[in-house]
Amino acid sequence: MGGGSAPPRPGRRDLRVDGPPPPSQTGGYLVNYMKAVHPLVVAAQGAPTYDGYLLGVAGGAFAGAYPMNQCEPAPPAEDPRRDLYGIGVPVIQLMSQSDHLRSIGSRRPDSDVPGDQFRHYEMAGAGHATPFELYSSASSEDIVAAGRDVPPQACNEGPRSRFPSSIFFDAALHDLDRWVRDGVAPPRSNPIVVENGAPVLEQFGNVQGGLRSPFLDVPTSTWFGTATGASFCYIAGYEVPFDPARLGELYSSHRDHVTKVTDDVVRLQAAGLLTWYDAELIRQAQETDVV
Repeated sequence: MGGGSAPPRPGRRDLRVDGPPPPSQTGGYLVNYMKAVHPLVVAAQGAPTYDGYLLGVAGGAFAGAYPMNQCEPAPPAEDPRRDLYGIGVPVIQLMSQSDHLRSIGSRRPDSDVPGDQFRHYEMAGAGHATPFELYSSASSEDIVAAGRDVPPQACNEGPRSRFPSSIFFDAALHDLDRWVRDGVAPPRSNPIVVENGAPVLEQFGNVQGGLRSPFLDVPTSTWFGTATGASFCYIAGYEVPFDPARLGELYSSHRDHVTKVTDDVVRLQAAGLLTWYDAELIRQAQETDVV
């Protein structure tokens, strides 16, 4: 996840994040390891090799498990080989707004019971396929040479979502480390609210529930988890910034917006849902005029 990039700027188009989240394919193979290999390792050596798992954007019917070899298909979504009960070490699972509906089968109650320590988080506003994953992937020339299409930076609705999902991964990794080292259980969070197979939206078109951030609690945009277009656009998401009139209705001044962002950041950091580092980056975004 790295560091050293520019701070998020909620009112501008140049927002950056610290790096891409783990790819869902990696998460699918991690499910395989957790369910099939982890128990064998414990049986063979008397203790696990890994003290905890952070499972990123994989679960349920969305990359919940992959074929173990070329001779058999992946376990179906309802197969117990996909569930995340009783892994034996702490597990934190994060899903994005793009994939929370397809992965809804991976939802299960949070637990602090020894041997079944688990947290499930859904990142409100966050897209699954961000533009940042393309910066560390194979070059366009190599992708073409392999006979594949180059994933687009933009979809029909506009550029891929720039939502900084790294803030959630940073907090989850920090909380997982404390859970393993010190026995401090991470905070709990409600999932994204779903009714009749669709997310419930608030007055600005953003989802209700899920892991929160100032980007939705003190909004200057509507964040979508899916878009239309080629390749991964269906899980890319996009952003629709508020126009000046709406911003003026929401915030009486730049200082008013700054104060609301600061209050939200302080609350989220105190709850263990933001790291100190990311809280500081978001605070720096107060320099941006949004109204």
